[in-house]
Amino acid sequence: MLYVVAGSYILASLTLYIYPSILHKTKDVSFPSRFIAHRGGGGERIENSLVSFQRAVDLKADLLELDVQLTKDGEVLICHDNDLSRVCGQNLKISNLLLKDVPLMLKEMPVACEPDDTLVTDVQQPLFRLEDLYKTFPHVPMHIDVKDGGDELINKVNELTKQYNRERITVWGAFSHSFTTQCRETNSTMLTFCSMIECAMYGLLLIIGLLPWIPIKGEFYHVPIATISCKSGFLSTFPHWLNVFASYTMCNRFLLWHLHRRGIRTGAWVMNHPHEFKAADDCGFYGIMTDYPSRLVAYEAQRTKLSQD
Repeated sequence: MLYVVAGSYILASLTLYIYPSILHKTKDVSFPSRFIAHRGGGGERIENSLVSFQRAVDLKADLLELDVQLTKDGEVLICHDNDLSRVCGQNLKISNLLLKDVPLMLKEMPVACEPDDTLVTDVQQPLFRLEDLYKTFPHVPMHIDVKDGGDELINKVNELTKQYNRERITVWGAFSHSFTTQCRETNSTMLTFCSMIECAMYGLLLIIGLLPWIPIKGEFYHVPIATISCKSGFLSTFPHWLNVFASYTMCNRFLLWHLHRRGIRTGAWVMNHPHEFKAADDCGFYGIMTDYPSRLVAYEAQRTKLSQD
């Protein structure tokens, strides 16, 4: 009897793994998300600036990735850091400043995910508002990472997104699981990306065979390939074995294939070199997030040429 029950469960799990629409509604995403410009492409133009986003759009990026903070007077500002030491060279916090008092960004800035690279420009760029980006690129899909700002920031982003009729071409969420949950509760119509806790959980659930039975809330699954992305940021503090384990659980081809069957868009961040783009493709990711848009364009052109030969 035990063998019959176990066999039936395994058969049902395999069926749902291959045909998840039997149990789960397939996600509805209407735009491509292969080419994702991280902070607009901060390796080629100053990150999160209007010129970086314009260049990404000119190179036909599918999705603009950006971060938002809240100023003291309630303006939604595009910037990764609340502390402006790195981007403006001043020990100030966006949350303590009025919009008119926010300084210009530095002419010289380290590339966020390439610690050995520094970008130098002739003109200081201003930080600018999310509303300005919405007005400038009304039809370009965007991926918004909501930083610390609490209810007010989440509500402001939601209001702006509805005002500009962008609910189905704007993806939002946060690294924090609680913030991501709050985004979904604030507006269930908008697309969301999975929090890092959710991504790790889905990888583990696949290993133990439960994922085909579990509903997935986000439409986008964007994760680092930890063994590559560990050169900078929080992953650089992890022991090597943990990054290997994270890569195995969150980036394995069987997981990504199942997520694609559910209509979930997957993406690897932050890939900046041709061998990294290829690693993302070898894993089975749909999208690639990069600081160097022109490098990804060149890689795609080469890949297309090889496929035609």
